[in-house]
Amino acid sequence: MTTSFKRMRRQPVLAAGVLLMACSMAQPVAVRAQVSAQAPLAGQARTFDIPAQPLADGMTAFGRQSGLQVSVDATLVRDVSTSGVSGTLPPSQALATLLAGTGLVFRFVNATTVTLERPGAAAPRPGPVQLDPVRVQGNQMPAQADIGNLMPPYAGGMVATGGRVGILGNRDYMDTPFSTIVYTEKMIEDQQARTVVDIVANDPSIRSQYGQATYDDRLFIRGFPVYTQDFSFNGLYGVSSPYAIDLAGIERVEIFHGPTALLNGMSPLGAVGGTINLVPKRATAEPLTRLTALYLSDTQLGGQADIGRRFGPDDSLGLRLNAAYTGGNTPVQWNSDKLLSLTAGFDFRSDSTRVDADLGYLQRFVDGSRPNTTIAAGLQLPAAPNSRLNDNQPWSHYYFNDLYGMLRFEHDFTPDITAYAKVGGRRSNGRFIIGAPQILDAQGDTLMTPRRSVNYSESLSAEVGGKAKFTTGPVRHEMALSGSYLLTESGSLNVTLPAVRSNIYAPVTAPAPSLAGIPTQPVRTSQTLMTGVALADSLSALDDKLQLIIGGRLQRVQVSNYSAVTGLTTAATPGYDQSALTPAVGFVVRPWKALSFYGNYIEALQQGPVAAAGTTNAGQVFPPFVSNQYELGVKLDLGTFGATLSAFQITQPSAIVNATTNTLSVDGEQRNRGLELSMFGEPFQGFKPLGGITFLEGVLASTAGGVNNGKIAPGVPAVQMNLGFDWDTWFIKRFAVSARVIYTSLAYLDAANQQPVPAWTRVDLGARYSIVRADGKPVTLRADVVNVGNNNYWTASGTLSQSPPRTFLLSLSADF
Repeated sequence: MTTSFKRMRRQPVLAAGVLLMACSMAQPVAVRAQVSAQAPLAGQARTFDIPAQPLADGMTAFGRQSGLQVSVDATLVRDVSTSGVSGTLPPSQALATLLAGTGLVFRFVNATTVTLERPGAAAPRPGPVQLDPVRVQGNQMPAQADIGNLMPPYAGGMVATGGRVGILGNRDYMDTPFSTIVYTEKMIEDQQARTVVDIVANDPSIRSQYGQATYDDRLFIRGFPVYTQDFSFNGLYGVSSPYAIDLAGIERVEIFHGPTALLNGMSPLGAVGGTINLVPKRATAEPLTRLTALYLSDTQLGGQADIGRRFGPDDSLGLRLNAAYTGGNTPVQWNSDKLLSLTAGFDFRSDSTRVDADLGYLQRFVDGSRPNTTIAAGLQLPAAPNSRLNDNQPWSHYYFNDLYGMLRFEHDFTPDITAYAKVGGRRSNGRFIIGAPQILDAQGDTLMTPRRSVNYSESLSAEVGGKAKFTTGPVRHEMALSGSYLLTESGSLNVTLPAVRSNIYAPVTAPAPSLAGIPTQPVRTSQTLMTGVALADSLSALDDKLQLIIGGRLQRVQVSNYSAVTGLTTAATPGYDQSALTPAVGFVVRPWKALSFYGNYIEALQQGPVAAAGTTNAGQVFPPFVSNQYELGVKLDLGTFGATLSAFQITQPSAIVNATTNTLSVDGEQRNRGLELSMFGEPFQGFKPLGGITFLEGVLASTAGGVNNGKIAPGVPAVQMNLGFDWDTWFIKRFAVSARVIYTSLAYLDAANQQPVPAWTRVDLGARYSIVRADGKPVTLRADVVNVGNNNYWTASGTLSQSPPRTFLLSLSADF
């Protein structure tokens, strides 16, 4: 990108900033009293899923799902039942359906309150009982609150209307100058998603680096690697598992496309293409006891218990418990998988103070693991083997466990000023025998040198900050100040084991290596401390038609490395201590409620290199790599259908050694440009499309000696498409079907573009059916098939990996 083009891209943003700043300085500062003006809700389509049950319970569910207050005489609904309502429709129409056959009618008292009465009643009956639409609570939290303030689901219930945008807090997607999407608990349940890899199969900008029966949940977002360690938990890094994420205790998965240094701080491994935030479950207004039986092919069996209750005055205390277990053989040869997940979520809310806490334990044993494959330089990639075959060994395995916890606190000093603090941590232990078979010839012969690895990691993470809302003349401000701290210590012990030979088409078993005499205690190898201070201001004017977000974060990275043998610092393991300031700016222009235009400039940070021994500048410590993104986009919200179209460019620097001078420099560069389209909602009753398409151009702009300049970046395809739908059929009540097509075009394994990986396509299908028992509680049967055609293909998103084989998932859930 030329300098002149960068200036052209910055001009609209800077002009908007000057305009808002001028308006701000033209008037004295005045703290704005919070006004919760509610727009009429009766005509806004909402998603309803209310089964047949007693009318009193049905009205409580209606209030929660519609956002309306419901006032009803308890004697009026006694011994009256409703046949329920489902689908996306205006609340008035949903309520009419809910009351059909009950002999009752409704009347709007005002824009946000509805009451029930008998036809012809002259006035409301005395003694009404007020039903809260969301939580049965006697307090109203401010808009800037994070705890207990999830954005409502969008039409169809599969995605949310918005989510957490780092230190900016929760924002509607139409008012967010970045590309985001948030998948809900309903979608996780209906798609039987077990891991993050399962849920991101709906996102056209994301690909999993590994296939089934592998090591962790690392991803490729916008053509750049994002590791599991870069996932955050309730906005805090260093809490969730560094290996694999189980979704049993997760309520939402928030996906941010693009760098996030200002918003979230530098992630542990320096994610560039995007980040994932996991939102844990909380107790809902209605008591929940849900038991689920699970089956996964070939012989995996398991179950899940999900229990939620609220207690105390105004139901101010909440407890949500989840326990899940699966174990047995997968469809992959020699592979078995056992997973245990236990989570507990607690919350407390008063008029001005909110507290929540999480505690979790995750354990996984995988035998016959099948991680990535490599290939000899210059060799053309052979055809993919049968996806059920395992090119690793039956004795390969990875075992890990994680114990993690987190505590958050919020207090409102005034309706417009809120302070918060959160702290969390994790201890992870792992034992592995893993290796990456290398393909040696066109016949598929392989050579693998496995290693015995024992490791651990501990982290302590914290953030404190505050948010304030005020006005300066015609401009509203939402300012955020944050300080972050993340300390991570890790250790490992790696021993190389004897090499084994096999074949991808006809796997050969080798005797298990002897582990006698190999130490079992890992040695500390590194300690990383990342601290930062961030300040951001969200300015809005003209009734939010013009919005600007500006801010910056000062980040410091301190690394101590230790000998893997002695655990001590040596000259061969130099430390690292560098800082960087990362600014960001974003704007939203929303001329109409249904349409918004946005743009941003934002950066990502990665630890810079240290020149190795043997180079002319050995020992030189470079500052953190600064990757930057320019993005322009448009968003649509028709009430029942939403979409985002964005064009972006991300530039990532890299270190290269000059062959002539033998000097390490930060002159390498990869540039990914893309066009991204995503859609969601329920444009027609019961029909919910989801997915989109991404066009990518990943280019190696600057390489060592210029040898590969202009080549396509490894692992970056030109086209990624994920298109799916979920359809509540009209011919069978409460019966739904779903389908998804995933397509990825050709990519390259090597920087010279001599080893292409063919394009691939995968089709997934699903169905579910619900019944309602006499007590009004639902029972739901779900069935899904991943890779229906059992297609065999290679994937090349960061690593070479085999496709998942055809996999059947079946579950039966019942509420009690």
